[in-house]
Amino acid sequence: MKDKLRRICLLLMLISTYAYASAQITINGNVSSADDKQPLAGANITVKGTTNGVVTDLSGNFTIQVDSQEDILVFSYVGYNSEEVTVGVQTNIKLVLVPNVESLDEIIVMGYNSKTRNEITSAVTVVSGDKLKDVTANNIGTMLQGKVAGIEVVDASGAPGSQPDIRIRGISSFSAPQGPLYVVDGIIGGSFDPNDVESITVLKDAGATALYGSQANGGVIIVQTKTAQFGKNKFELRATSGIRTADHGHVRMMDSETLYKYHREYFRDPTYFVVDDRKFLAVRPESLKEINTDWLAETFKTAPVHNYYLASSGTSGKLRYYIGGTYYNETGTFINTDYNRINARANTTYSFTDKVSLTNNINLNGSKTNGYEYMHIYYSYVNMPWDNPYDSDGEARSYKNDETIWSKDKINPIQAAENSEFLSKDFSVDYDLVLNVELLSWLSFSSTNRLSLYTGSSKTFYSKKADDLSYTGTGYINVTDNLNYGGISTNLLKFNFKISDHRINGLAGFETQKENMEFNSTSGTGIPEGLSAPSVASSQIEIDGAPSTSILQSFISQANYNFRETYFLTGSFRIDQSSAFNPDNRTAYFPSVSAAWLVSNEGFLKDNKIINNLKVKASWGKTGMKDIGPSMYLEQFKYTTQIDGQSAAVPFQMANDNLTWEQTTQMNAGIELGILSRVTLNADFYNNNTENLLVYKDLPPSGGFRKQWQNIGQVNNKGIDLSISTTNIATSKFTWTTDFTLGVNENKLEGFGNDTITNANSYGIVQIYHSGGTLYSWYAKEFHGIDENDGSVLWVAEDGSLTKDYNSARKIEYGSPVPKLQGGISTEVRYRSVSLKAAVSYLTGNKIYNYFRRYVDHDLQDVKFNVMEPMSDWRIWQKPGDAADHPLPQNARNSYDPSTRYIEDGSYLKIRNITLTYSLPAKLVNNLHLSAINISLSADNLYTFTRFSGQDPEVSINPANVGLPGYAEFKYPNNRQFLASLNVTF
Repeated sequence: MKDKLRRICLLLMLISTYAYASAQITINGNVSSADDKQPLAGANITVKGTTNGVVTDLSGNFTIQVDSQEDILVFSYVGYNSEEVTVGVQTNIKLVLVPNVESLDEIIVMGYNSKTRNEITSAVTVVSGDKLKDVTANNIGTMLQGKVAGIEVVDASGAPGSQPDIRIRGISSFSAPQGPLYVVDGIIGGSFDPNDVESITVLKDAGATALYGSQANGGVIIVQTKTAQFGKNKFELRATSGIRTADHGHVRMMDSETLYKYHREYFRDPTYFVVDDRKFLAVRPESLKEINTDWLAETFKTAPVHNYYLASSGTSGKLRYYIGGTYYNETGTFINTDYNRINARANTTYSFTDKVSLTNNINLNGSKTNGYEYMHIYYSYVNMPWDNPYDSDGEARSYKNDETIWSKDKINPIQAAENSEFLSKDFSVDYDLVLNVELLSWLSFSSTNRLSLYTGSSKTFYSKKADDLSYTGTGYINVTDNLNYGGISTNLLKFNFKISDHRINGLAGFETQKENMEFNSTSGTGIPEGLSAPSVASSQIEIDGAPSTSILQSFISQANYNFRETYFLTGSFRIDQSSAFNPDNRTAYFPSVSAAWLVSNEGFLKDNKIINNLKVKASWGKTGMKDIGPSMYLEQFKYTTQIDGQSAAVPFQMANDNLTWEQTTQMNAGIELGILSRVTLNADFYNNNTENLLVYKDLPPSGGFRKQWQNIGQVNNKGIDLSISTTNIATSKFTWTTDFTLGVNENKLEGFGNDTITNANSYGIVQIYHSGGTLYSWYAKEFHGIDENDGSVLWVAEDGSLTKDYNSARKIEYGSPVPKLQGGISTEVRYRSVSLKAAVSYLTGNKIYNYFRRYVDHDLQDVKFNVMEPMSDWRIWQKPGDAADHPLPQNARNSYDPSTRYIEDGSYLKIRNITLTYSLPAKLVNNLHLSAINISLSADNLYTFTRFSGQDPEVSINPANVGLPGYAEFKYPNNRQFLASLNVTF
């Protein structure tokens, strides 16, 4: 009886189980990213209101059982907007998740540590690797243009291998370096290839940068290179090829016919204002027009550019690895210039246990550059179209000793470039060793270490037959070798514990940096034809060289507190000791404190359907600057003379035992706002005051010493950084996003007392510095205009009246090259497998000294220079009553001498990039056993909207590059770039 009863119960259970199973619905599907069409492994799918859930596999596939067609599936993935789908009659669901404009759970790499986005209390901007890929360049700065509020990126040269100037929140230094500190994979310094970058984090205020102390006055850029994700083995191949053309801006040099007509103006009588054609034809025969050389077309050519990248990443047991290699080849648009670079990186992390891991990273970089001579660019613009650069055999001919040449200096830049060499070779290696040990559940130890080596050699050579102002007939060679090597070690204890609603974490430890630098240089003249080594020089032989060592020791500490993930407080304190200063001044202290209130985590906003993120924050702290070179407080002598046949030194730099750190006190207040998970607004207001400016000051010659480093005055930068990101439309098939950045900066000098410091170049262009002024203010004679009666130049005299005497004109301050406003706009439209991206950048509120015009817009005061075609609104005076801005050539005395006439508005708006990308259909890709194939076409630096009349309003603001920031002369032009790319992952 009992057996029968058991059989009946078992039968009922089987029947009920079968009935239940029959009632369930099986749903299969796939989850992928709307951003790159890649499958999302590990995405969560749950039945709403239940604990029933699954995760996607490596291919983004899933299978889940639901009870009824009314059930709702919730799809979620970190960093993406969640989606809800009602089952209905569907049995196969393919869903595309859209990236969240900003995820509060996103981990942000801050250098010494990492934080979730909601824990950040300072001004920090993160740019993902995907947002950097729209521009192909050999540097990260160009890729960042217009993408981060408060960052100014200036492509000051289009030469192969050139690097841009980068400024964060204005310029806070006078003579000292002004660029940001780079931190690669958590360690100060290091080299990397843009293809290896996973993300960029920009630290802009002292709340984030004070932890880097004396090296962070210019802000900090954190570079995180790629690593493998657990459970995913991946290969990536990217091949990019295209062409570049030189962008000469508004500059169009006159051809033979146009220049010939313009030269007639030189013979316009200053009394009767008519052209004397008899005199003109006597010295300008019409046969001149038979030769029409377009020098820019002869010296600047369309040039190819290639970038090839191959990488593999994955896991093998307890090992994670990433291996990447890049070959970059860029032929210059100017003749005989190019740049080749190869980079290899290997990142590995081995987890011995869940508490002990060891990371080994190595980066190898080698490059070779064929550079150029500034004067060769110069002659390409100013040489006359009436001169033929080639002989009867089609070879570039020498202009020396040729009396038929019209061009001033008689130098053929093509012949000069073919008979000279400007070669540099560089190699660097960085090896990182990182040990992480969890000592207790709340305490860990990390030791991050890097050894770096750089070696480089450069060669400057002029053949004796090269057209040159100095070395024709003698030749010249200079060979310089550089060797830099050193290391950095950071050892930290890190704590992290939680007590009820309170969480406290932080770090404390020590850091040591040491760098050794050596250089040797040999030069000489009298080079036999066919040879190009210093050993064959026969005269003016000079040998130079010096070693130097710099050491920095630091104590580092930081503590972070948060209460209920709503109230956050961070404090840091760093002590630096540097060998750059006198022992009495070697120690500096860099504190900071910052706080944030995540309002959206309060009960009254936590479930708000409109405001998904609201945070207010504030910070205060100090950073510093000491990078002027080792031991610059000491006297320096130069061995540049001889006495009785023995080497002798002459005084050069006067000692200054009181020389000390340049320090910046920074304050920041900001707000972050997220609306409907589609709009993110970040606004930061800052006030940075830099004291004890490091100034390399000229001394009176009577004292014997020429220079001295001094601490003088202070500079204040205050402004606003604003960024807005929006997801305008987001569906499974169509998305449209936009990003807008704006940076406003006001710069002011104080603390100079009654002193006024002037800085001038050899042409008499002057910048001045005084209390109440702006950094790098131009100081020049005031140009008024052109006299309508006789076409002469009018100046403003000291009493405000007009004068024709240049020497009687008054000098005035006339703007600064420091911009007041800059930013960028980018947008992306994606439909199914096609995406279109566009990006522009803009800048305004600055003045550039366009000394380029002195040579190509000279009012025929230098008749052996060619002339640029006039801008559309320029007018040349020809008769009484003419309203003109260019004088009668016969009355143009001093017209091209230094004055406000050539100081121009440097505002511009640039179309930085347009990229069209197509992702091949998944079915086709899967049949090829691949993960994704993307094909893209892009155009970079397409067009510049500007009234600036020179080559390009992007002018260097680095004193080390040009002597006078904002001074424009003959630059290697920036390039337009047109590329095709193939990206394959598998």
